[in-house]
Amino acid sequence: MSYCLKYFLLNILSPLLPHPKIRALWLKLLGASIGEGVRIENVRFIQIQYPVSNLQCGNNAFVGTNVVIDLSAQVSIGKNSLVGPGCSLLTHQDAGSFFDSRLSEIYPRHSEGILIDENVWIGADSTLLPGSSIEKFSVVGAKSLVRGTIPARALAFGIPATVKKILVVDY
Repeated sequence: MSYCLKYFLLNILSPLLPHPKIRALWLKLLGASIGEGVRIENVRFIQIQYPVSNLQCGNNAFVGTNVVIDLSAQVSIGKNSLVGPGCSLLTHQDAGSFFDSRLSEIYPRHSEGILIDENVWIGADSTLLPGSSIEKFSVVGAKSLVRGTIPARALAFGIPATVKKILVVDY
């Protein structure tokens, strides 16, 4: 599939679909692994030269409006998890290697997947950097910057996000 066609299908046509469940089915048709009951609001895809199959959503996952999803590496959103509006799920960093920036010699291009386990809540406007992992039953507060792993049952927030409390969850 050409880049222009893929851009049209993902970033122009997809937002025109009238319901989040229809949008999820559309992304499944394009190659994403989408479970049952998934709802995906108007999102923006970047690095679309990589496969749509890099997006995986478990049953009943919700992705809020204006979320940026980087397809450079796998983005896995577990069942019953929620990604709040305005979040950025970034699976790559690149200081300009595509135009031979001198900075790319110091900061080489790097891609690594993101794992959002089941029953996780990512608060609005949070950013997950390459390699981030949020374990089961955790909450990331709004406007947080996540790099690395947030352990299970944790409440974490801030820039950078740090664990503030371990939650008592019966599961």
